[in-house]
Parts: sequence; C-alpha cells; structure tokens
Amino acid sequence: MHNAHADDYSGQQQIYLAEDQQVLPHRYNDIENWLGKLQQVDKVALKGGSYWLVKKIDISHPQQWIASVDGPVIENIDYYLYSEGNQIRHLSSGYLHPYEYLFSYARHIDTPSLGGYWLITRISSQFYTEQPQLHFGPKPQMSQLYHWRASIIMLCLGAVLILAIYNAAIGFVQQDRVFAYFSAYVFAIVVSLASIFHVGSDLLAHNNPKFYMLPILLIPVCSLLFYSRFLNLQQVSVTLWRASRLVMAFSLIAMPIIVIWINWTVVIVYSISLLWIALSFVCAIYSVKKNVIQGRLFVLSTLILFVPASLLASSLLPKSTSLILAADFSVLLCAISNTLLMSLALNYKFKQISIKSAQVAEQLNQERDAARLDALTGLQNRYAFNEYVGNIRFEDSPYLCLALIDIDYLKTINDQAGHQEGDKLIKLVADALTLVLNQEVELFRIGGDEFAAFSQTLSRQQIDEKLAIADKITQLNGTAQSGISFGSATTDDCQDAEQLFYKADMTMYQQKAQRKQKTKPLSRIELA
Repeated sequence: MHNAHADDYSGQQQIYLAEDQQVLPHRYNDIENWLGKLQQVDKVALKGGSYWLVKKIDISHPQQWIASVDGPVIENIDYYLYSEGNQIRHLSSGYLHPYEYLFSYARHIDTPSLGGYWLITRISSQFYTEQPQLHFGPKPQMSQLYHWRASIIMLCLGAVLILAIYNAAIGFVQQDRVFAYFSAYVFAIVVSLASIFHVGSDLLAHNNPKFYMLPILLIPVCSLLFYSRFLNLQQVSVTLWRASRLVMAFSLIAMPIIVIWINWTVVIVYSISLLWIALSFVCAIYSVKKNVIQGRLFVLSTLILFVPASLLASSLLPKSTSLILAADFSVLLCAISNTLLMSLALNYKFKQISIKSAQVAEQLNQERDAARLDALTGLQNRYAFNEYVGNIRFEDSPYLCLALIDIDYLKTINDQAGHQEGDKLIKLVADALTLVLNQEVELFRIGGDEFAAFSQTLSRQQIDEKLAIADKITQLNGTAQSGISFGSATTDDCQDAEQLFYKADMTMYQQKAQRKQKTKPLSRIELA
C-alpha cells in the first residue's frame, strides 16, 4: 500500500480495459477479485476508449483530499473512492464537465475515516493525447500546485501572445511577410497551447473534442510559410522548398479528416508534427551549410522541438512504458524557448533591415541634396529655389528680402570665347557672391546667368551694398564689362511671391539697362 500523506504524487497506478457491461463492486473487499477479472494494460490507446485507473491508498492522517487525472483530453471521468467501511464517494469530471480547478480535472473529495481506500477512476474519450496519470493528495498542497500552474500557464500564454502581436506590428510597418508569417506561427502556438491546457473549455465553455487538435495542425502550416521565406528556401534548395509545400498540403488535408475520423486525430496530428519537425531540422542544417547566417539560430530553435517530438514518438510505440507524454510544462517551455530563439533570429534580420533602410535613407538624402545643388557652382539650384519660395507665407511671414542677380555679357563670352570661359565667369560670380553675402543669405543659381538671394536679416540697402562689392570683385578678376546687374525687393511691400519676384526682376533689368548705356560691348581682344 502507498501512504497517501507521504507519497501522494508518485504512487503507481494500474490500468484496465473498461467495457460497458462491467459493473463496479459493491464492497471494499470485493475489489481485488473484481480487478482480477479485468484485462490489465500498460497504456491507453491513442485512438480512445474506456479504461479503469486504479490506485490503492492508505490514509493515516485527517485531511481533505483532491483526486485528479492529469494529462490528456478526457471527455468523461468518474472518481469512485471505496473505504474499508464500504462507504463510496462518487464524483464526475472531464473535458465536457465544469472545472473545479482552473485547467484541471481535479475534484475535492472527503474521506469519512482513516484507513485503507481504493480509488477507482473510469475514463472515457474518443482519443488520448498522452498517457493519463491518476493523482490523489492533500487538498492544501495540490490546490496550491494547481493555482500556481494556472498562473504560470496564463503568464506564459500572455507573453507569447504579446510576442505574436509585436511581430505582427513589425510585419505591418515593414511590409515584410517574414514577420507576418512568424506572427501567425506564434499565434498558432498560443491557440494550440490554450487548447492543450483547456483554456477554451474552461474559460469560454468551448469543449467540442472534434476541434481540439485543429490549432496544432496550423503550426506546421505557419511555420513552413515562415521558414521558407526566412531561410530563402526557394533559392537555397528547391527540393526542400517543395517538400515543405507538400507537408503544408498534408496538414491542410488532415484538418477535415480529423474532424470526421476523430479516433485517428492523435495519430494523424502527431505523425504530421514529427514530419514537420524533422523537415524543419533538415532545412536548418542545409541552410547553415549554405552559409545562411540566420540558419544557425533556426537550428537551435528546431533542436528544442525535438524534446516534445521525442515524447510524441514514444507514444506511438506499441511497447511504450507509462512515460508521461507530457506535455504540460515540457511542451510549454519548449514552445516558448523556440519562439524566443526565432525572435532573436528575426531581431538579427530586423537589425539588418534597419541598417539597410538607414543606408538607403542616407543615400536618398544624398541624392536629394545632390538634386538640389547646381553642379557647376555648388550653390542651390532652381528646384531648391522653387521649394524655398513655396514655403514663404506672406500673411504671417517675417521680413524677407529677395535679390536677383544677372551676369552681364555672359552670352557674348560664350559665343566669342567659348563656354569654358563662360563657366569660369559663372564660378567667379558664385564665389564673389558667397564671399560677400557670407552666411546671411540663402543663395541660389536659378538659370544660366541668373542668381537669387534671400535674407531675413539684411535690408535692401545692405544687400545692395554687398552686391555692389561682388560686382567690383567680378570686374577686377574678370573684365571691366563682365560685372553683375542686380535688383531687390522685400515682403513688406509685396502680397505674394509672384509680386516679390516681379519687383526684384524689374529693378534688376533697370540697372542692367543703365549699365549697357554706360559700357560698350566686349570685343574679342578684351575677351582674350
């Protein structure tokens, strides 16, 4: 006999086939004879059925107790507790019944007296996802265990759900399917774990066994979509890419099959899961050999999946022992570890994308700046000028002065001395303007021989004085006739950009006309 107070969680259980015609014994002393007539088995069949789980208990201390069958989905559970005084306690539980403890089939059960007891439990289900384990223990310890278990489950599910939402957001912002597929993969894991731990049945009263395993078949589909793109599988290996598509097809075809032939649910789902994990590992190894950097973390994350995979494989062996296929926390921890490692791999990819995006943005900025500059003089060009003018708000803009500058006789120089000489004169004027106007203006070359300058600090008189100095510099370093004409206007007496530009232009051409009257055209000798 097992002392329930000292060894509640490790006591051995016996498993027997249950048939509809079998009747429970009426007395404590008849149980051993009754058990002798039953067919004992080592394990329950994955394809379902009815079984007796039997444990003999000795209660030597007054206590409240909890009976529970932990592990698989079990549609109906009946607990029968026989005392030596032939008193029987009967409680019902299971997947189709209300839950007394969150995510558990546990039931509180009172014992009328101390001494020996038989705990006989009948379980019935259309399939079993793992080997059931019958537990009987003190209520304070076991209820605390179940509360902690429920808290950890909800915490882990919440963390994985946040990870899924985070990657979905990145996928939406980056417009990258890799993150979207990974988010779908993590969502499938969350829904599957919620199904494994009976979250839907417990909290949402959704307890149809036909749909219990459907979310698990979504995991291979989403995973294969994810890693095919993540590892660039179509370029790395067409054969493995096609194999991945084939496993995806198997998963999708299996969905209606497990709903129709529910007894084969576990065998089909476990077989596809093992095939998917094996294929994922092969793809990861192949990617590493092909020097795909992100394949290394993918290998580690896939290796973690071999823990639950080995447990799944053991459940399919006909001579398997009563190993707990366990799933509970082993599957939960493996799923979390797998998603975390894959998140690290994606984080590496995200950093690479960010670096590449920064480089592209920098290149675009450089190209944008280059497009706004005049190649000959290095000044801002007509495009930048139009942009600057378009941003002027005359109704609330502060004081602004516009000066337009035109090079005298540039066309004559180009025609008679060549464009090379004309370019030298343009550069000379640009340098002179830059020198005298310094940092007080926004300077533009807006045409072949035209410049424009905006200033928020200089008055018309001040900017005209500076431009006169630039004219002298040009004449001293070029020819007496190759100076500049200029005109200015301010926003004080203009209502819009067109009027501002018109007034400055008219002033400039008036000065140009006056200069032409005072100077004679350049001769070829002067140009030389």
